[in-house]
Amino acid sequence: MWARLGFQRGFDRDMKLLLGEMFSRRIVMGFLEVVRVIYFSMIGLSPVATGFLITLGTIVSALESLFFGSLSDRYGRKPFLLIGSIFSVFRLVLYALSRDFWILAIAQGIGALGEGAGAGQPVVSGYISDKTKREDRSHIFSILAITNALSATIGSLMAILPAYFQLSPDLDEASSHIPLFWIGVAVNALAVIILLPIKEARERMRENDEGLRLSDVSWKDLCKYCIIRSTDGLGMGLVSPLLPLYFHLRFGAGSETLAPIYALGRFLPIFLYFSVPLFVDRFGNVRCLVITRIVTGAVIAVFVLSPDFQMATVLFVTYRLLFEFAMPMRQSFATEIVEPSQIGALVGVSNFTRSFIQSLAPTIAGYLYEFVSLSIPFFSGAIILAVNGVQYHVFYRKKAGTTKQFFNTA
Repeated sequence: MWARLGFQRGFDRDMKLLLGEMFSRRIVMGFLEVVRVIYFSMIGLSPVATGFLITLGTIVSALESLFFGSLSDRYGRKPFLLIGSIFSVFRLVLYALSRDFWILAIAQGIGALGEGAGAGQPVVSGYISDKTKREDRSHIFSILAITNALSATIGSLMAILPAYFQLSPDLDEASSHIPLFWIGVAVNALAVIILLPIKEARERMRENDEGLRLSDVSWKDLCKYCIIRSTDGLGMGLVSPLLPLYFHLRFGAGSETLAPIYALGRFLPIFLYFSVPLFVDRFGNVRCLVITRIVTGAVIAVFVLSPDFQMATVLFVTYRLLFEFAMPMRQSFATEIVEPSQIGALVGVSNFTRSFIQSLAPTIAGYLYEFVSLSIPFFSGAIILAVNGVQYHVFYRKKAGTTKQFFNTA
């Protein structure tokens, strides 16, 4: 079966270990995406406080992207992959042991140092570029997207578990989330064990022993990509992090209701991932990114106008389909901008810029939720994401051909 999917192409033993580690951690991130902000609301935190906690984690994640990416270019990828996995364990331990706001803030900071489970993170992208050929990367990112979607689907479905744990007379609605956090501790610990035997790509790491100087990277390329990532981060930051809270506040939906919806939004893109290399080969990464970003913005704008939960659910799943479909394209595109030895720093600096801008959004969205309107963050995010699509066209249209060719072929 794996051979039919092209699984062997570009996946040696170490790449398979990386895939297994990412699979495990994505399970945990899958249920955290659903339950975290709802849990914070259940223990009495306001939307502003919840937004602040998400902002704090995003700021630390920005610093992680900046420093881990550059340091991994010099000292190797494995130490920083391990650090991320271990810190992910500590975060959930603190979630399970305390409801104190400042302890949760510490947990958010620690956990943000372990958010690099995605293929687009600088250390992971650097490791992939070390171990694989350029022509295989679109395929590899697609396979990673498929397996990440499967694990995130499992994780999203696990968000149902607190409803069953609540059947115990000893657990109230909020406390029923604690066993789920302990399950997450065990799963993330498994990820650490899976990662231990992984090896560096020796030849390429020897080539990079002097480390990366940012002067080696084209500042024009770096600035353009940072602008693109910043706009994307701000748009997504206004929409995605507090989405479960939006469903909870507007429609009264709990994690047990949202779990299958999020799982569906994670599972359906799997079928699209198989077509990503075909779309990239036919139209190029740039054209595909332009279209998906603009359409994503339009879907979000319609989503917030939905009069009932059913329509909102359909539009939410559509939004997730578009978002997930574009992810491997954007990740692959990032590896083509500079030389392999510079990818860790390029992705690290751009992710830092994106995360820093994105970090402002959840607190802003939380404030708007609490004091202004639930709709304003979504309309704002929709406009910004459409602008992001236009930016891809303006900055990288030479990679996609002329404007006339773009509209004739896309």
